[in-house]
Amino acid sequence: MKQGKSYSKFIMLSTHSSPVLLVLCTGNVCRSPMAEALFARRMDELKLDAVVMSRGLAAPVGRRPHPHAVAVAQAKGIPLNEGKRAAAVTSADMAMATVVFVMDAGHRREVQQRFPTATGKTFLLGQWSSQEIADPINEPLSAFELAWDQCDSGAKEWLRRLHEAGMLRVVA
Repeated sequence: MKQGKSYSKFIMLSTHSSPVLLVLCTGNVCRSPMAEALFARRMDELKLDAVVMSRGLAAPVGRRPHPHAVAVAQAKGIPLNEGKRAAAVTSADMAMATVVFVMDAGHRREVQQRFPTATGKTFLLGQWSSQEIADPINEPLSAFELAWDQCDSGAKEWLRRLHEAGMLRVVA
């Protein structure tokens, strides 16, 4: 049953004409779910057409987002998707992605090793502010708040640049 769901989702995304933005972190329970929610909200505000999804490079598959990630998102008024569960990145995800965003140089190296064909479309989310976004897991709420703000800045700047480059279009 799970394979059918994954396959159906793959078919749905692979036949979608919109660009696919893939956000990666280590476990897909802190940074990437927050960034996914932020990208989705900012695209909605700007009326940009794209699909965003998040995955983990070493995800504890099926785990809910970290309680601090949920709390920060709720406090900021951009709640995480209720059904969000950690998912591991696959070759199919990487093939579908138009652009891949990672949180740090270690993630970028791992993508280069595991998915060499995605190297040219993989970028740091914090590239435009010359920053890596540290993993807040096992840290206090304030670390999640910082990661949220960094993800938001990165999402806004990337959306602006992708739109200016003609990679994202406004929907009517």
